[in-house]
Amino acid sequence: MLPGWRLSARATWALVWLVFYFLPTTINVLSVLSEHKRDGRPIAAWEPMCWEYSSALGGLAALPLVYLGIRRAPGWARAPLRTLGLHLLLMIAYGVVHISLMMGLRVIVYALVGGHYHNAGSWADIFLYEVRKDALTYLIAAAILTMGRQLVRLSRVVALVEAQQAAVVSAPIAPPLPEPPAPEPPARLELKVGTRRVFVAPEEIIQVSAAGKYVEVMTRERVHLVRRSLADIQSDLPPHLFVRVHRSRLLNRATIQRVDSRPSGDLDITLTTGLTVTASRRYKAELLEV
Repeated sequence: MLPGWRLSARATWALVWLVFYFLPTTINVLSVLSEHKRDGRPIAAWEPMCWEYSSALGGLAALPLVYLGIRRAPGWARAPLRTLGLHLLLMIAYGVVHISLMMGLRVIVYALVGGHYHNAGSWADIFLYEVRKDALTYLIAAAILTMGRQLVRLSRVVALVEAQQAAVVSAPIAPPLPEPPAPEPPARLELKVGTRRVFVAPEEIIQVSAAGKYVEVMTRERVHLVRRSLADIQSDLPPHLFVRVHRSRLLNRATIQRVDSRPSGDLDITLTTGLTVTASRRYKAELLEV
């Protein structure tokens, strides 16, 4: 950012897309005027402006479809075929919106100046020609949007690290605290399963998930179905060991092996057992809290 410039994220993206769509079209307008002048074929300036800027406006109107694809795609690693299918469908929709608005604007502008817009070929030929270019434009816009979001996330992480480092440097040096006493081993959790009572150590539990009026308490050996609410059983579990990752699921922190982010903000958690569960972005801060 230049000194003295303070743009919001929305204003920055608006500037990016205006440059993306209108800078190339402006260059094309100047090129067409220059070529006609060089060849001795005079042309009114409004005509190439109409051709190029109608295309830019059509592309800008279709841009929300790129955002939709980035937000709704499940991810290449998670579901590559569904992701590919969604982007192909939105590419075609992008081309339809762009071409329809572009051609409509040209017809209207020519009618306003008392002329008639003539296509260079049939509508089918025009669509096939333009949709190939629109597919490339869609891919480039999707890449810009994805990289931009990654840069924003990276800049936030860097700012957070710098703020933490500054806080550590500026904080007064405190005398060392006495070592805390060793934690007592957690008591076993009593589970009423039908007519039986089962006792399970909290560290043996992998996850607890809601199932209607019951909860499923999963250990490495089996799953216990207990008639209790998730909030009720959470109150009996050590808070430092268990974390809520969804409104219907608790996880043992010790069983978490890997956490992967989705574009939507949700998380995929891989457990040491090989099981993968979904964590809601609503509980992301609590999950990533050390």
